[in-house]
Amino acid sequence: MSRYWLPILAGLATVFAALLLRQQLLTHEHADINSMTQSQALFARSKIEAQVTSRILVLSRLASRWEVWGKPDQAVWESDATLLMSGYLGYQAIEWVDPSFHTRWIAPLSGNEADQNLDFASDVRRRNALNTALDMHDVFVTRPVDLKQGGQGFLVCVPIFSGTEFSGFIVGVFRYQDLMQQVLESVSNDYDVALFDGDQQVYARSASNLPQVVKWSRRENVNLGSRTWQVSVWPEPETLARVISPLPLITLLMGLFVAVLLAALVYSAQTSAFHAREVVVSNDALKKEIAERLEAEEQLRQAQKMEAVGRLAGGIAHDFNNLLMIIRGHALLSLQTFVPRTPLRKNLEDILTAVDRASSLTRKLLAFSRKQVLQPRVIDLNALVIQAEELLLPILGEDIELALFLEPRLRHIKADPGQIEQVLVNLVVNARDAMPRGGRLTIQTAGVDLTCASARHPDLKPGTYVMLSVRDTGHGMNAETLSHVFEPFFSTKEINKGTGLGLSTVYGIVQQSGGTIAVTSVPEQGTSVAIYFPPTDETLKETETPKPQPDRVEGSETVLVVEDDDAVRKMSCTFLSTKGYAVLEAASAAEAIRIADANSKSIDLVLTDLVMPGMKGRELAECIAKAHPGIPVLYMSAYTEDAVLNTGVLDPGTAFIEKPFGPDELAAKVRELLKANGKQARANLSASNKL
Repeated sequence: MSRYWLPILAGLATVFAALLLRQQLLTHEHADINSMTQSQALFARSKIEAQVTSRILVLSRLASRWEVWGKPDQAVWESDATLLMSGYLGYQAIEWVDPSFHTRWIAPLSGNEADQNLDFASDVRRRNALNTALDMHDVFVTRPVDLKQGGQGFLVCVPIFSGTEFSGFIVGVFRYQDLMQQVLESVSNDYDVALFDGDQQVYARSASNLPQVVKWSRRENVNLGSRTWQVSVWPEPETLARVISPLPLITLLMGLFVAVLLAALVYSAQTSAFHAREVVVSNDALKKEIAERLEAEEQLRQAQKMEAVGRLAGGIAHDFNNLLMIIRGHALLSLQTFVPRTPLRKNLEDILTAVDRASSLTRKLLAFSRKQVLQPRVIDLNALVIQAEELLLPILGEDIELALFLEPRLRHIKADPGQIEQVLVNLVVNARDAMPRGGRLTIQTAGVDLTCASARHPDLKPGTYVMLSVRDTGHGMNAETLSHVFEPFFSTKEINKGTGLGLSTVYGIVQQSGGTIAVTSVPEQGTSVAIYFPPTDETLKETETPKPQPDRVEGSETVLVVEDDDAVRKMSCTFLSTKGYAVLEAASAAEAIRIADANSKSIDLVLTDLVMPGMKGRELAECIAKAHPGIPVLYMSAYTEDAVLNTGVLDPGTAFIEKPFGPDELAAKVRELLKANGKQARANLSASNKL
């Protein structure tokens, strides 16, 4: 399209010049028409004001004569009125209305018989006019009235006072059409005239009524004391035809012709240069396409790398957790045999400390790979932030100011509260490390509508979200650092100052909770992390108080342990045996079903791994529940798959223990579940007895 720009521009410039010249000609022409019309409007106004005012003044003089000389007889009054009307044409009648508002004398009577003995009090407009004139002690001109003689007109009411005695009114009756024909007789016949009283047209000297909008009309106010009329004047079509010149139209047509000719000449000159530019444009487009493809490939590689790292981290964490459980179990069992403080006991305690640290590391890897087991519930994000504030203040120190901006009536979300609190702590720790000299940390919650912001947040579907934002005023990050910010073990801190799993853990928890995270940062200005959770309409339940540990964790019940890893299975069985429980072992789900069928009456609880080859832990529990209802099931795992737990989210009421665990933790969980199952069984028995 570039070759068309200059021809179009040249043509448009020529057309613009022609339009400008035509507009100037039209402006001068219109100014002349408006000037002539304005002069006629002013002339019509002055004529109406002078003629109507003179007629009103004569009526006032007639009333003054009455007031000075007293009430005349009817013959004298009619003679004076007739003489007055002969000098000032346009009167319909001059009437005397007595104090009771009745017409008594009329001049001339011929043609005005309809007003004889007319009761002005019976007509609202006439009565109000007389009352107004009486209250004002002055002349009052009415609004348009329908005359009894026919047609439309107006009344001029003049009160008469002989001393202090009220003697009635002298009323001048005027028909608009008759009066205005006399008054506007000298206005040029090349112009149409209309008279308005307010919004009502009362007279028109034209073939038709005045249109709603007349382009050439000019309106002037006619002041008649307490009443104001408006007179409009506009030229007749024949007058406009004589005045309007064809020169503006000829100028426009000539301009259009020159514009087309000039555009054609410029287009011919541009065409030869266009083909050379086409080659350059094609090369630029090809380079741009190559750059876009490279960028898309880089984004795809980054996504694949994150997915591969997540799968690797999840697999390693799963196997590593099993090893940690074995190490931790042997250390705990060995520690229980060494009562005195010996060097060997110290070594075992160091092993347990290292195992706890390694277990924390695997939980972070599982969080990043979105393969941890979550126990979500409906939570109030504002309450969680306020509750965590006491924990955050000691972390930040005195040189960092903490500001909370929490939106009232924030919608609830459904997530694991412990994991969300871990997210908040990780973000605050990162923000603190980014502000070594102090600064300001802002935590904000808000409901946001991202319907129109999908380009800024491509991972989010349009809709309403609950946002948790953490902003700091630290040193910020450049674009290169920002591109690796969620990668595991990537850290800008010094060696031994961090694991590089803080934001990776946050990323995994948020993704597995159904949310999305976005990070923006500017070097030397700070970093902002915004997390978007989908809201839930479920009701917020009251927080349950922590259940007290059972007084007795030992037992004599029979537990079926199902675990495909031999070492982990044997360690779990050892834990239970040391607490007095009878143990049955199964290395697979199929073997567990056979054992359950053979020992259904003696099995009090099933302890099963979630992730096993073939049949998974949940499928095994369903099979046992169908064949042997009433046997409680306790799941154990530190790892989840999509096919097992629906992206790692446990159903409400599911009994679960996280690996690695020790003998006391397992025994307490088993005892708690057995105790709860016993209460339920007694309740069912009581209900059946009542029936």
